[in-house]
Amino acid sequence: MSKNVGKLVKIWNESEVLVDRKSKFQARCCPLQNQKDIPSILQELTQNNKSVSKASHMHMYAWRTAEVSNNLHLQQEQKKKGNKANKSNNSHVNKSRNITVQPKNIEQGCADCGEAGAGQRLLTLLERANIFNVLVIVTRWYGGTPLGSSRFRHISTCAVETLKKGGFLP
Repeated sequence: MSKNVGKLVKIWNESEVLVDRKSKFQARCCPLQNQKDIPSILQELTQNNKSVSKASHMHMYAWRTAEVSNNLHLQQEQKKKGNKANKSNNSHVNKSRNITVQPKNIEQGCADCGEAGAGQRLLTLLERANIFNVLVIVTRWYGGTPLGSSRFRHISTCAVETLKKGGFLP
């Protein structure tokens, strides 16, 4: 458990509620530095949001943490431009910046909360987008009608929306 006292998450980045055949989906994300905080964050979400505690699938989630360092590489290019009028060669130095992210000690995980494959789908989304230090949670309120495979599309859609609102995706 986390040693932090009080609220772990100051602001939740929430997606809009997506409704399909009376089933509702909503995603939330927050920054995450330590996987040990996840149980406390999930408990905080459930306690502070009564509608989440009534959901049929409260916590379908995925997370990734890493030590991320940005390396700034300066590349220098020299271009010679000849001016036909005065036949002089001018040498120009063009510095362009390439920022590369080098994660170390990557840890990741997911949970389905009874919706088989949902957590892995969320984790795959984080991996493909190369996102670190985030927890994304999707909540589903079952409406009584089976949705088939379209439920996974809804889970992904909500997750992408909340990651964009949180600034984790462009």
